[in-house]
Amino acid sequence: MPQFAGHWYSGRAARLVFVEAALVGVALWVSGHQAHGRELAALVAAAACIPAALYLADLYDPQMMRNDRSYGSGTLKALGFAALAAAIFGLMARGGLPRGALIETIGAASIGVLLARAVLVARLDERGHNRVLIVGAGQRATEIERIIRTEAFGEFEVSGTLDPFIDLSLPGAEPQKVAAAGGGSESVIAAPTLVAMEGGPDAAEVAMAPAPSVVLSSQLIVGPSGAPAQISGPVAEADVAAGVVAIDETPGANVVSLPTAPHAMVVTARSLADAVREMRVDTVVIASDERRARLPVEELIRLRHCGVTVLPAQRFAERVLRRIPLSLLRPSDLAIGEGLTSPLRAATKRVFDLVMSSILLICAAPVLLLLAALIKLESDGPVFYWQERVGRGGKTYRLHKLRTMRQDAEELSGPVWAKARDPRVTRIGALLRKTRLDEIPQVFAVFRGDMSFVGPRPERPFFVQQLKTQIPFFGLREAVKPGITGWAQIRYAYGATIEDARNKLEYDLYYVQHQSTFLDLTICFHTVKTVLFGRGAR
Repeated sequence: MPQFAGHWYSGRAARLVFVEAALVGVALWVSGHQAHGRELAALVAAAACIPAALYLADLYDPQMMRNDRSYGSGTLKALGFAALAAAIFGLMARGGLPRGALIETIGAASIGVLLARAVLVARLDERGHNRVLIVGAGQRATEIERIIRTEAFGEFEVSGTLDPFIDLSLPGAEPQKVAAAGGGSESVIAAPTLVAMEGGPDAAEVAMAPAPSVVLSSQLIVGPSGAPAQISGPVAEADVAAGVVAIDETPGANVVSLPTAPHAMVVTARSLADAVREMRVDTVVIASDERRARLPVEELIRLRHCGVTVLPAQRFAERVLRRIPLSLLRPSDLAIGEGLTSPLRAATKRVFDLVMSSILLICAAPVLLLLAALIKLESDGPVFYWQERVGRGGKTYRLHKLRTMRQDAEELSGPVWAKARDPRVTRIGALLRKTRLDEIPQVFAVFRGDMSFVGPRPERPFFVQQLKTQIPFFGLREAVKPGITGWAQIRYAYGATIEDARNKLEYDLYYVQHQSTFLDLTICFHTVKTVLFGRGAR
């Protein structure tokens, strides 16, 4: 997964953006090279509708790309809206475009987009580009496997798991337990596990169970300890390759559901380096529950010299999820690293805050005047209201917003989170919350230096004290100034529970660790879509 300016992003999505932009550019050059001036501008605007429609439909999001790969209905709808918008730009050119240029540009670009997605997204090979070997046995290893299976969206695949307490170089090493997943007739994924081989040229050889694949589940009976039946001889290996599994009739055997893989991959491995080489592993993830687990440090160093990425569980999950999962986080992970601020970074951040806040205030000033009049006409009370919020270092400050609730909203209940269809919200207030326009007056707190334009959502002191006692590491949000928009605001819905606050903290911690001007610009860019579609508002 590539990184730019400290921020991890989807390599598959980046490749798709580049390819589709190139295809649109080629279609524009071929069809519109005779256009000039206003006609060329209209044609460029029409062609730009295609990537804009795909972006607004979330079709550059890895999850949406994967969900749309079978039928492409989302892509077809987005291209239909793009054609409609392009027709409007064509009308604005008042018939000055070269004959057929608009239809040729949009048609060629749309066909190119469909072909690109057929090759890069809806491909027959569903395996990820990056093969992962998980070193560990326990909750952390299980969590890493779950993340790859359910949240990596094809970017990664599990090649196998290895218990760090097993020495592959010793003869007669204990076989590991088979990791089972799923059941019934649904598609499931099982990660390969090292299993002992009997017979053959060397009794100390180790073989890999079938490589991970998504197939219809079948019943496999394993021994009471969870170890698979040992494979012996070429006949048994052929049976495994054909999907025939011998049944261990040991009393009390557990029946578990595992996939039937089309091919069994046998890999001899007397060391970690051998397993990595023969399984074509790209990344090794250290996911041991025991902090003092015995690790082959010298082998891991040699693997890095050979181009293999070696990461602890928390850092790997951070790359895949673009958040820091609390389930994998240890205090030492946050205690070691680069400084979270510097004079140059603080000065750059301050300039960015002032520029962006000034642009927002200038653009929104006419709208604010209209909204102020509507608020006064609908209900009694001031146009603005203020609350105390917690800023950097736990310092409290006053934050102003457009009033969206009745003036007596919290007289009886006290501080409470807003909920869906909150009866305290006025009609104009509901619109303001949906579009996030009530947040605009926070720019004055940015001018004062109490807030940044981008940062964690500012919380009220009452809630902060409550959440600090219930969520570990919650106070680390205070390492940076709160912001009008932020990574958690665009990646997660409005939070109204302790669990929501825990989930949003994972995104806030990612921002604290990876804050940069590039990430701030990325967040501002995505905020426009969030505001247009009213996502996550309440």
